[in-house]
Amino acid sequence: MKKLVLLFILTITISACDFRKPDIANVRKTKMEIENPDRHYYPILRGSELSAEYKFYNRGNEPLIIYDVQASCGCIEIDFPSTSIGKDDFGFITLDYDSAKNIGYVEFYITIVANTEKDIFTTIKFDLNVVTSPHYTQDYEEIYLQRRKEKLAGEVDGDLTQQGYYVDEERTIR
Repeated sequence: MKKLVLLFILTITISACDFRKPDIANVRKTKMEIENPDRHYYPILRGSELSAEYKFYNRGNEPLIIYDVQASCGCIEIDFPSTSIGKDDFGFITLDYDSAKNIGYVEFYITIVANTEKDIFTTIKFDLNVVTSPHYTQDYEEIYLQRRKEKLAGEVDGDLTQQGYYVDEERTIR
């Protein structure tokens, strides 16, 4: 029985090694084409979300493997295919942007790491204006104080807006 369990664990371990992506330095290169890589979106209201899909094609003769996709901001969630894309096939990279932390003009860069011929890094970008509600606009000080109160709630005694100081009664004369 122990030999059977050991054989089963060994088989699982060996098969798991086959599911890893090959090293990017040793894999054959291919070509990737992205539809509309630079986009300019219409203004959105602060706090709303934007979903964007980038369609890409494998235009080379080898399978296209996307190793990683990284955004220039933590406010973007990324979903990309984990399997390889065959010759003349396509896939999607989906971006979900949350505008709660931005005001005004914003520009984001998304870097795709894949086995492409010219360079393993391919960059796509999008930009837009994040506008506030016309009914009420908080200024930066109000936003900062509100977040600070939420973060320090119950941790500090006294009024957080009073940023004074105090001294000890002892005097040092030099």
